[in-house]
Amino acid sequence: MALRVAGVFALFAFAQGIQQVAKSNSTEAAPTDPPPAGAQIAPFGKEDTARELQQHAARTQDTLVDAVENAEVAEIKRAVFRALTRLRAAEIKEFDTIARLETQAIDEYNDNHHYRAENPLDYIHSGEQAVSTDKYTSFHGP
Repeated sequence: MALRVAGVFALFAFAQGIQQVAKSNSTEAAPTDPPPAGAQIAPFGKEDTARELQQHAARTQDTLVDAVENAEVAEIKRAVFRALTRLRAAEIKEFDTIARLETQAIDEYNDNHHYRAENPLDYIHSGEQAVSTDKYTSFHGP
């Protein structure tokens, strides 16, 4: 609202200046009447008020810039966290896939291979002679 009032005063002063220039450029002699009492414009504001307003505007702009920067940082953090979460999920999925495939390979190998069938046991006593043919019969009882 204050800016509108200031704009109106500035427009009025500009119009007064144009009228004075037009009167001074005219060929006819214009009487020098004092301007009407309502047409005089009082000074608007003081220098210290303007300085305070400028400082307040600067602080407000700084606050807004800080808020925008904080919002950008929060958005960057959110985007990075989301990307890392997706990456983590993909890594876990890949690890689970590899573990499942390894387990399937082990199960398939176990289904196709039987250790006892592929590696028969040779008992020690199967390679020995019968006890009756043993030349050391003295160790055996009567």
